[in-house]
Amino acid sequence: MIFPSVASLAGRGARFGSTQEVIKEESDRLSVLRRVLHDRLGAERYELWLGPQTQLELGPDELRVVCGSTTVAQWLRRNLHATLNQCAIEVLGRALTIVFAAIAPPAATGGSARRAPRTASTSAERQLCFAEVENLPLQHDSEAGESAAISAAVPAPAAPQPAPPTAGQLPRWSFSDFVVGDCNRLAVQAALQIAQQPGRFSPLLAYGPPGCGKTHLLHAIAHGARAGQNRPRVMALTAEQFTSQFLEALSQRTLPSFRQKIRGLDVLAIDDVQFLGGKRATLDELLYTIDALHARGAQIALASDRPAAELQSLSGELTSRISAGLAVALDPPDYPTRRGIVWGAARRMHIDLGDGVAELVAQQVVGSGRLLSGALNRLVAASMAAGMPITVELAEPALSDFCRQHAPQVRLSDIQRAVCEVFGVESATLKSPRKSRAVAEPRMLAMWLARRYTRAALSEIGDFFGRRSHSTVVSAQRKFDQLISRRGEIVVGNQACRVEEALRRIEAKLRTA
Repeated sequence: MIFPSVASLAGRGARFGSTQEVIKEESDRLSVLRRVLHDRLGAERYELWLGPQTQLELGPDELRVVCGSTTVAQWLRRNLHATLNQCAIEVLGRALTIVFAAIAPPAATGGSARRAPRTASTSAERQLCFAEVENLPLQHDSEAGESAAISAAVPAPAAPQPAPPTAGQLPRWSFSDFVVGDCNRLAVQAALQIAQQPGRFSPLLAYGPPGCGKTHLLHAIAHGARAGQNRPRVMALTAEQFTSQFLEALSQRTLPSFRQKIRGLDVLAIDDVQFLGGKRATLDELLYTIDALHARGAQIALASDRPAAELQSLSGELTSRISAGLAVALDPPDYPTRRGIVWGAARRMHIDLGDGVAELVAQQVVGSGRLLSGALNRLVAASMAAGMPITVELAEPALSDFCRQHAPQVRLSDIQRAVCEVFGVESATLKSPRKSRAVAEPRMLAMWLARRYTRAALSEIGDFFGRRSHSTVVSAQRKFDQLISRRGEIVVGNQACRVEEALRRIEAKLRTA
């Protein structure tokens, strides 16, 4: 269905009788566009990204996406530009300029001035502060046809430059520099929704192994919420800092003041909650704090290196409260995500990578974002020592040495023990000729891990796991690669489990081997 432009409709105003019909036609076109976007994105993603909290305004030659904060506008531009453009072409028969904007908070009128009552304002009276997103690449720019226009409808006052971070201060992590991939997409979408609408999913638990972005995501929630229109009270701290402040208030008899400060927040983010194991008094204080914030409709966001089920030993009451909210996993970064992390880190570190170097780093260094940053530092050092730019020829030996230094020292017996503990099978059963799924899958996974974490030859791996041929090991590796690529499931303890979750549990045990 192709609709005429607003400009052409206005030119035929006499034919319609009044501008009211022009406005009605524009509203109809916007409704059709929303329906197409709903079908394209699916109900859940549409409500999360383009629901009532996001306004779409259709002009003669542009589509304006108005969000509650600059952070959300930046994130939507990076992830939704191509889809919006394609749907506009489908509905209107032509490409539009996609403009992403954020509603600016009301300007202060002086310390003694009273806050003016809110009144309904028209779109012409509303002041917009457009997202500044230069140097952030669009996804699928070549398909989008043209980049989004980033400009200001009304110039906003220049923001003061932030002071340099003091010692111990965490960096200003935000959604704009968080690399989104299949390994963390659900967690990022939930965090973005929370930053825009605190209290939507509370409490939130983000869990995953070290270096997968949990701390980054918590601080992105805090910074995104602070940029919101209502200026909520936000605090982000670690579990160790929460413990220290609580014990200090207890010793100095200022507990009421501490509780008033913490329980009066709109958003409370606490990192590394597993640190609270064995700290009964602090855990009780946290539980009462969660209850108080939840009763007020405030947002609690937690991060842990283990899922809620494994926090049961820490505190059954905490696990119970988390079950009433939302728990989302952040898996170790996959290849596309690692590549994005490498490019982002290189840009922040002002490193000029030659053709193919980022891809090589993402392929060779399988691990956390911190490990990828360390690999880039290794390349910079090698470049300075050799007096030559960073090329694939320079990177290959440097990365080989880096991976050898940081690879965990894992033996075949360590892999066997970890697999047996997670799957609940005996080592003799793992090496037996049995081919049932409950035995074959853990044996196949053990061979795959042996190929990844050890330098053992194929014949050595086959001999260790039941005197099997080297072709059996190759087949096991190929089958498990296919299982990972299609995000399949395997049986763990008589229950279906995502293959990524099974890998996470085994690798956690290998790190402590």
